[in-house]
Amino acid sequence: METDVSTLPPRVRQTLDFFRSHGVWHILSRNTPATSCQDAAHRRQRLGKTGIPLHDEVKSLFMKGQFGPLGARHVLLHCRATARFDLEAAAVALDAETALVRVQGEELARLGQGIRYGTVNPFSEAAECIQVFDSGLLTRLTPPHTVMTNAGDLTWGVEFRPAEAIAALEKISPKVVVSRITTLDSEEHTPPVFGILTGNGPESGMALWRHINDHIYASMSEESRLHGDLSYPRVHIQSIPEMGLSMELLERKEEVWLVMQDAIRRFIQDGVTHIALACNTTQYFANQIKDLCKPSGIQFTSMADVVVQHVRDHHLDDLTILGIPIVANMGQYSAYAPLKELGVQSVLETALPHLQEIGYMVKKLGRQGGKDDSKTLNKLVLILRIGVKTRNVLIALTEISVLLERFPRHAKQGISGINIIDCLELYGKFFAKVHLDAMPREIGDRFDEWE
Repeated sequence: METDVSTLPPRVRQTLDFFRSHGVWHILSRNTPATSCQDAAHRRQRLGKTGIPLHDEVKSLFMKGQFGPLGARHVLLHCRATARFDLEAAAVALDAETALVRVQGEELARLGQGIRYGTVNPFSEAAECIQVFDSGLLTRLTPPHTVMTNAGDLTWGVEFRPAEAIAALEKISPKVVVSRITTLDSEEHTPPVFGILTGNGPESGMALWRHINDHIYASMSEESRLHGDLSYPRVHIQSIPEMGLSMELLERKEEVWLVMQDAIRRFIQDGVTHIALACNTTQYFANQIKDLCKPSGIQFTSMADVVVQHVRDHHLDDLTILGIPIVANMGQYSAYAPLKELGVQSVLETALPHLQEIGYMVKKLGRQGGKDDSKTLNKLVLILRIGVKTRNVLIALTEISVLLERFPRHAKQGISGINIIDCLELYGKFFAKVHLDAMPREIGDRFDEWE
């Protein structure tokens, strides 16, 4: 709906005039009165939702200093709300002759109609002030890659794209500088792009993706920083039918590796930063995958690496690994071989024929569940009864991981008194942490500088 300019407060009108006169994309919005960066971020309206990540809120300082031929000038400094200004760096970026001094209180009020704490922005006094933008504002963090700030009033906000707004300000401001003027390097927070390779079967990759998203949801919800769809990672999935040949890896490893090579090269072309392999058997190729990824700087962490580290960190004992023979024997072709040194036991031979069978049973399960699900679960119960003599079992067969998703109570509480540790879920937690660690933290101790 078109905004009635005549009803806007003067400084909001000035902000809107800036965007309209320069043809810069923006969205003007209303919010309840905001008293700090953190408070404002919680109240901003964007994409039909109340609240934006703190790193998408812009904070500003109104300063003054001496600048050679330009003389005494007012300066506006801008950065993400998760950063802290470095005033010395700002003075150097501007070639200032004196230290920058903050303008506040009555002096700030005398500079313009309605200007006060909480209403400073880059646009209302655009033609009168030197502008300095922290380069971290141009870093693409989380979607939709826009930022927000007040529109000249405590109850008005404006959403914009930093690069476009800066380009327009260069046409009217006395001087515009983009430089690192903060002590927190937000460029360290580059969201990962995940590539999931699957196909043995497709449900394995789907289950891994669900585990990643479920753990992100749980963590961000608990910290009250979940922003719907925008909080989840970008994911590329390749489901390769020939990955199913890995059920007979010994006889078909050359063919399997050829299709995996092709898929990984496609991930590299697509800009993937982290590759996940939703299959226990083909973790055998981990070193070859790492070698293939290394020249491009892409990170591959094998499921076996994650699981072995988990077993070490938690000092797990009395543990049996459950998988097809080539995996569960922890031998030459098993990526889980290091577990043998940690005392992990192989499943008893009596269960091996049933393990091969259950893999094919899961592949034939319908989408809606039913008696075949129960029949397959009973097969798992049989395997545990005749093949496992430990208190803990490590599920290294993605078909069983998929089956357990259909029976979440059993996955959480165990079966027949046996504690279940699902390799695929551990893998999902690992990649969820990669994503969460890349997100700027919404730390609540940097709001004293907001204007």
